[in-house]
Amino acid sequence: MRVGRTVTSVFSVLVVCLFTNVPSMAQSDTTMTAVKDNTLYESVSGSLSNGAGSHFFAGKTNVTSGNLIRRGLLAFDVASRLRTGSTIDSVKLTLHMSRTFLASGTTVSLHRVEADWGEGLSVGTGGGGGEGGGGTTSTGDATWIHTFFNTANWTNAGGDFSATASATQTVAGIGAYTWGSTPQMVADVQGWLDNPTNDFGWILIGNESQSQTTKRFDSKENPTDANRPKLTVYYKMSTAVLAGESATPTEYRLFQNYPNPFNPSSTITYSLKQNTSASLRIYDLQGREVKTLVDSDQRAGTHGVEWDGTDNLGKPVSSGIFVYRLAAGAFSKSAKMMLLR
Repeated sequence: MRVGRTVTSVFSVLVVCLFTNVPSMAQSDTTMTAVKDNTLYESVSGSLSNGAGSHFFAGKTNVTSGNLIRRGLLAFDVASRLRTGSTIDSVKLTLHMSRTFLASGTTVSLHRVEADWGEGLSVGTGGGGGEGGGGTTSTGDATWIHTFFNTANWTNAGGDFSATASATQTVAGIGAYTWGSTPQMVADVQGWLDNPTNDFGWILIGNESQSQTTKRFDSKENPTDANRPKLTVYYKMSTAVLAGESATPTEYRLFQNYPNPFNPSSTITYSLKQNTSASLRIYDLQGREVKTLVDSDQRAGTHGVEWDGTDNLGKPVSSGIFVYRLAAGAFSKSAKMMLLR
């Protein structure tokens, strides 16, 4: 008679019964790259931007360059990387500063942006590829006066953002800098997870009270992956959240592909709230179709499709930025991704 094993089994059952209604929490973390970034170049005409450039800026230029303000924009697709219902514990933003007028420290603050904004195909100009002078604005770019050139404007020139800083950091010489974690940054990211339609990211505000304070940061288009803007989020998921993963989505959604940038392949995820005919296609920046990934009737739910970097003929495409577009009934949404060979 195995008394010891029987007693142990009974005790285990009692423990399970006692704690059945107590939700356990799963700790996790994720690091994501910015999905868009840009620079607001002080300009009454809104003629300058840097949507596709390798850098963005914060601070004020020297007198020779007009003593003008630069403000950096960046955003992360939080909802595509975290499960709805997760609780954010802490966050940190890491940026690489790669050029500066002066190596002395200056305060750079993060502020939550309060309006959506765009990233077009403009590329800034400047000595040695610095991009500090900005480039000719292209369709969809954010500028000093536009949220999307040239169809929508900021309420306030220079951007609409919270007056309260989410975090501050002293930036001096070239190198990596981290903002956070702060209670306000946690609140920002939790808000973006709970209400993805309000995820407009942060704006970087440098020292705008004196000249020669501009700091140049590497953008998501920068050739060096380690230098691109990274947001690390530490969070908890309850068993209830994990159990609800298979529930039918309540809205149509297109998520940022992962990984991004990528080589050789990346997965595009999307959600359909009902059975419908759907298409998912990839285009180059000239609007030419590169690949049809989906074009069929689809069931309601969340779907993932991998793109291996080939065109409709099965031939590998060159490195570059591509646009993928989901169409489902009246719903349509596009996003960008980068292939690096």
